[in-house]
Amino acid sequence: MKPSKYTTAKSETKWQFQIYMGRDSITGKQINRKRKGFKSKQEALIAYAQLLEQRENDTFSDKSKVTVQELYNSWWKEYEKGLEPSTLSKTQSYFKLHILPATKDIKVADIKPHLLQQILNNWALEAKSGLVWGRYFKRLITYAYFNNIIISNPFDKVSTPKVINKTKERKHEVFLNSEQLGRFLNYWQDKPLNQYVYFRLMAYTGMRRGEILALEWSDVNFKKKTVSITKSVGLDYRNGKTSMYVKEPKASSRRTLSLDSFTLSILKKYQEIATTKVIWPGTHVYMDFNVPERWLQTFRNNKNVDPDLKLVTLHGLRHTHATVLFEQAALNGKAAPLKAVQKRLGHANIEMTLNIYTHVTEKEDNLISDVLENGLT
Repeated sequence: MKPSKYTTAKSETKWQFQIYMGRDSITGKQINRKRKGFKSKQEALIAYAQLLEQRENDTFSDKSKVTVQELYNSWWKEYEKGLEPSTLSKTQSYFKLHILPATKDIKVADIKPHLLQQILNNWALEAKSGLVWGRYFKRLITYAYFNNIIISNPFDKVSTPKVINKTKERKHEVFLNSEQLGRFLNYWQDKPLNQYVYFRLMAYTGMRRGEILALEWSDVNFKKKTVSITKSVGLDYRNGKTSMYVKEPKASSRRTLSLDSFTLSILKKYQEIATTKVIWPGTHVYMDFNVPERWLQTFRNNKNVDPDLKLVTLHGLRHTHATVLFEQAALNGKAAPLKAVQKRLGHANIEMTLNIYTHVTEKEDNLISDVLENGLT
């Protein structure tokens, strides 16, 4: 039976199908498998086609003995189709460094809810990112369920761990305010021009590290005072080997940004001494990802740098751009330009922009508290 729609108890529209898989070798009874819970018809059709292929090829002759490692090997062939190297690198890293070492020898059929909950709890206690490993492991086990290797999905009967190891939690991102950003950029004015231009452009556009490294001079329009983001540099670090490649940005990331006159003037000055079409050239065409981080590390190690500036990261500097925009809007009595900032930073959804805005308003709340403490008069 081809995929058909149905409505869940929560009034959600899902897709399901039933497929004949053959006959039981002992009883001779027909084996029909019903699969449901697909979010779209396309997702159901893919699972349907996979089961058809499995029925023809019988990928796993004895499903009761399939290990997690064997399942991963089969799943990976399907998963890696059409995905970009940076996504595959991240996924492969999760599995090879964290997920498979703890599960590779376990038989998939033996992963009952109790054992699965124990595995998820252990990962959560190991690191906060253990929750992410659990989500990727769910993809693998769900693949086993959709492909008739197990008759039920144990993830349906487990809960997200509540006790999480926060010792390795990523620290709260440090954003700079307008005054701090001024001091930060003053430091770089006396440094090599490529460093000053890099940090000035990042702070005044909010570009991602991969986007700014991929820029070519043809992307800068000095007459219209804009810079166009049409590509990004990605990292492929699969199989222990790291290489850089150029990738197309997502639809929300492809954008043209206005530039202020001063940023354009120092870009023009930098262009006059440039020798390549790439703005930040490196040994392999583009400058290595770690170079700007090394610049920042030298900055942090300088004893003359103000302590309140030393914790800012490249990602924090990108979001500093949004912080300053919100801050300046407030100072001028204007509403927070949420949608405009979302578009400028290339955020896929408004929630990401709101997280930064919340950070800014928290500082305003602290200011109000100080005012109240000191009295309103």
